[in-house]
Amino acid sequence: MKQLTLILACLISMDALACRFNVRDVGFVDLGSDPYRLLIIFPDGTPKSEIELLKSTAYASYLDSNVKATILTQKDALKSKDAKFIPRELTQVQAVLISADGKQSLPVKLTEEGKPLDVSVWDGLESVFDSKRRNSVISKVYEHYCVILITEGKNIGENQRIRNLANRVVKSISGQMDKLEKEIREPPVVEIISIKDFNSEKAFLWSMGITEIAETPQVAILYGRGRMIGPVLRDEQLDERSLKAIVNTIGLNCECGLDRKWMQGTMVPQKWDEDLQKRFANHLGFDPESPAIRLEMSQILAKGGKGQGTNRQTPIGGSLDDLLMGYREGSLKEPEAQEPQTPVEQKNTKPTKSVTTEAKPTKPPQSRSMIGWIMIAGAPILLAGCAILIFARNKNS
Repeated sequence: MKQLTLILACLISMDALACRFNVRDVGFVDLGSDPYRLLIIFPDGTPKSEIELLKSTAYASYLDSNVKATILTQKDALKSKDAKFIPRELTQVQAVLISADGKQSLPVKLTEEGKPLDVSVWDGLESVFDSKRRNSVISKVYEHYCVILITEGKNIGENQRIRNLANRVVKSISGQMDKLEKEIREPPVVEIISIKDFNSEKAFLWSMGITEIAETPQVAILYGRGRMIGPVLRDEQLDERSLKAIVNTIGLNCECGLDRKWMQGTMVPQKWDEDLQKRFANHLGFDPESPAIRLEMSQILAKGGKGQGTNRQTPIGGSLDDLLMGYREGSLKEPEAQEPQTPVEQKNTKPTKSVTTEAKPTKPPQSRSMIGWIMIAGAPILLAGCAILIFARNKNS
């Protein structure tokens, strides 16, 4: 009996070597992304009590978040690397939110007429990741396969067309959920940011690169821990094929060879406290904050890097055009080892009709190879173990 137990343990350990994560899982784990930075700038002559209030409020507001606050005098701020974002004339406390890549900024108002500073500062700081529509959207991102977020444009007809397009993509992906290598319980959903909600959701939309109301809708896909996957789709890029290709990748095995920057896309500003961590550790089946999980995912993704393995010479999806080259009839296929293709010049196309035939996301070759070896090697070993067990029982009798 001991021999059989040992054999089964070996088989289980072999099975564990296969990738047990999908792209959505990777989106819940932070593998070293840079935080947003909030610079709080105060003018000369600001009372010490107000400065202490700013420090304590900022600390409490951004604890367990991906926003790091720094409090500076205007003079020091103008000497920093972020000087281009700092107002030259300052008569009261003001804040500037700077993107993780340091390229974009958003003013954050910390004072309001008729409100004491200790109230307006709280409201201003929390506005970075606390608004009605944002809260509703992010809660669904955590729970669902993904959220297709449509920011309405001025063209009412286009708004409805893109909404219908997104609903078709949701229906298509939802119909394949039972074929995923790892279960995702809730299907994709479509959420809308209306024109009337745009101003109250400025910080949320700004973090995704949506800074103004356009003539036509703009679409961002959010998944995992509030991450974007792929670019904001707008104008000629916004068609059914592009949207479906991006959404399809979220359910793929994490060893599919997808470019790592897609799996670790920009996170929106948010809090991720201990309660959320525990809740989604149960939901996902692993703790996304565990150092061991981070290390395991980093090693898995490193295998998919350029030059790793016969089928990994070109990571999938370095750009949207590259991603679409590997996308056929609703499925993403890992490219075979070959010379890099010359990108095809993108042409303006009319929206395509819904694809009628859908193929499930393909298993990555590496995962198939591992499972195949387990089956080939495991069956004879198991039979041999049973034979040993029967022989031992006969001998004892």
